[in-house]
Amino acid sequence: MVPTYRPRLWHLIFVALFGLFELWVGWLALNPRVEADYRAYYIDRTSSCFPRDEKVATGYYPLGTPVTFVAGRNGYRRDTLRWCGFMAANKQGIRSFGDYGILRLEFEVPDEDLLLTFSSFTNASSKDLPQEVGVVVNGEEVTRLTFKNDKRVNGNIRIPQSLAKAGQGGLEIAFMVPRIGPPGTNSEPVTLQIRLEALRVVPISRAPKGTGGWTRIAAAPKHQ
Repeated sequence: MVPTYRPRLWHLIFVALFGLFELWVGWLALNPRVEADYRAYYIDRTSSCFPRDEKVATGYYPLGTPVTFVAGRNGYRRDTLRWCGFMAANKQGIRSFGDYGILRLEFEVPDEDLLLTFSSFTNASSKDLPQEVGVVVNGEEVTRLTFKNDKRVNGNIRIPQSLAKAGQGGLEIAFMVPRIGPPGTNSEPVTLQIRLEALRVVPISRAPKGTGGWTRIAAAPKHQ
């Protein structure tokens, strides 16, 4: 005789519950409940950088204070401004990776325009140049930097008070870099790498003498 097996009721209940568990796990895998930043970077790939911990990247910035990002120089330990897309400071400053790098500076915005200055260069070879890098402040592009060679390009940008106050208590500065090569074996595109050596934001009334030749006066925010 062919042996027969009659499952007991608890066997059937166990199989049913296990099947429901598998379905639930599968649904979670297809619809993960994660933070928006995590989803944008790891799942949707709509973001090219993942924000640092807010307890570290606080954005704290005493307005008017010169900041150097070059390791070994006075002040480089101020590492509260790297929000996303910039590597840690080394002897050449902080280096961008991905399609953009973002700095966040939190301070009480005064009732006057601001002057943003910085020193930068790229690691591109002569065959990759010239290249343009967009500078976006609080969601508005304020200028484009043109890198024609490996020499430094200094930003000297006047930020209108209205644009400065359009942020969340300070400035979010994004450096939008172009793609200069196709994706490699890891499917990541090859982008220009901008390197920042120093940065400062100061009220116009306190701007150092000789900085009157603004790169460009930013337009007022579009939503105003």
